[in-house]
Amino acid sequence: MKALVIFRHAKSDWSSEQAKDHDRPLAPRGKKAAKVMGRFLKGIGEAPDSMVSSSAVRARKTAELAMKAGQWECKSRVTDRLYNCSETDVMRIIKAEADTTQTLMIVGHEPTCSETISRLVGEAKVGFSTAAMARLDLPIDRWRDADFGVAKLIWLVTPKLAKELLKG
Repeated sequence: MKALVIFRHAKSDWSSEQAKDHDRPLAPRGKKAAKVMGRFLKGIGEAPDSMVSSSAVRARKTAELAMKAGQWECKSRVTDRLYNCSETDVMRIIKAEADTTQTLMIVGHEPTCSETISRLVGEAKVGFSTAAMARLDLPIDRWRDADFGVAKLIWLVTPKLAKELLKG
């Protein structure tokens, strides 16, 4: 069994003077949400072994802030292949993961995050707000055997819910 965590980047700053979408930074609210999600993941004991993030500034920063706030470390890499991509592109990244990884995190964008989850669990429609995180279990031993339609959605948590759960 392998676990996959899909993490949508946190709220970005649309008022930023960055001309390119790729370079848009996180908004203050987004920075807080990324930290909450990192602490949540540590709190439930499900930090990833490996993380792949989109190269967009807002996705990279979301990943960095979550990891630091949650005080978990994992091997991480950044790729342009998660920026403006399809769920098929995400599947290629999943299939290429080393089999030593038990829990893989993908940090990406909408609509790709929700479309990937929907296809993984069998076409169910999933809504995915900024900084939301979902964990799926895949009945595989090797990442290259991952496929659409076979995953089980274990949980889907928004920053608002994570914050409440951390209080409890």
